[in-house]
Order: sequence, then C-alpha cells, then structure tokens
Amino acid sequence: MWIARFQWGLLAVGIFSWLAKSWKASAAFAIGGLASIAFWHLHGWIISRMLTPSARRRWFYGALALAKLALIVLVLREMMVCFPAETLPLSVGVLLFVGGILLEACRLVVRPGHQDLD
Repeated sequence: MWIARFQWGLLAVGIFSWLAKSWKASAAFAIGGLASIAFWHLHGWIISRMLTPSARRRWFYGALALAKLALIVLVLREMMVCFPAETLPLSVGVLLFVGGILLEACRLVVRPGHQDLD
C-alpha cells in the first residue's frame, strides 16, 4: 500500500514537472504513469491469487501474469501513434512500475522479516 502511495506521489510530481516542457509531454507521462500504476495493482492482485494450493488456479493466474504484459504493450503502441514525439515522458511514466519494484526490493533488504499490514 505504501508503494502505491509513493507511485501516486511520483506521478503527481512528474505531471507538474513535464508540464513545464509542454502539455503533450505531461499528458504522455500521465498516461504512462497511470498505466504503470494499473499494471502494479494488477500484478499484486494476480500474484496474491496465484499463491494457492490448487494447481489449476496457479496455472490460470500464471497465464494471467503473462497476459498482463498486454496492458503496457497496448498503451505504448497507442501512445506512439498519438504522441510520437513524446517517447521520453511516456517511458519515464512507465518506469513508475520499475520504481515500485526497486523500492520493495530495498525495503526487503533493510527489513527482510517485516510484513506490511496496510
């Protein structure tokens, strides 16, 4: 939950920062960031459902884990059609997902036994 708050904060800061360049750059960052946050939440939902004793459900959610990549692919493809000159803000927005993974990895290094109850 705290990673999601961190991502939303970065999204807000990034939108206003890219707005200094242009509204198109800000819109591309916002769309990339929102897709990244949606990907993060979908990833968490799928992985939490995947941890079940049922092999059939594990395979189903495993297939969904691979299919979720289509979300980012579709967003990137459509954004490249709509805003071909705004690749940098779009790719930086998509990096919010990677930032969430790195933040979680750092937390696990510092406090390996600590579970988040939020």
